Amino acid sequence: MKRFIIIGILALCTLSASAQSVKGLIEQYRHEKNVIHLHITPALMSFLKVLAKSHSDDSKALKAVSSFRILVFDDCDSIVKSRFRNTVQTFHPKGYTPIIYNKQAGETNYVYLKEKKGCIREVLILAIDKQDGAIVRIKGKISPNDVDSVVKESTNKKNLKSYKL
Repeated sequence: MKRFIIIGILALCTLSASAQSVKGLIEQYRHEKNVIHLHITPALMSFLKVLAKSHSDDSKALKAVSSFRILVFDDCDSIVKSRFRNTVQTFHPKGYTPIIYNKQAGETNYVYLKEKKGCIREVLILAIDKQDGAIVRIKGKISPNDVDSVVKESTNKKNLKSYKL
């Protein structure tokens, strides 16, 4: 009997550590205590697009995004954080291409993209460090050329001077 209980517990741990869908990953953690969950739906994004100034650079970015969802693990239980850390390390979402993996000074970041017909349809960012973690999922129809122009604009020397700390 003990053997079946141990096998059952190991099976549940394995399932929770290998959620392979982004929706499953978000659902797994969004109801945990002290997890901040923010979901901007497509309807709300449409409203925000109307309010944005039509000629600003921000409105171009808003037009490309249809919705986004953020989960922030803020002041969570250490058990939840360690489960999330293990899940992130074994997480391989289906249909996404890993773009960036960065691990330095106790901080780990993953960036995944889902593309369709030459456009970026989803961006998934997973970040974890010793204190907290985050999941960011951005949906939309983002042109790679727009991403290039935003990167070039943000790395422009004039803009870097304005962001001095």
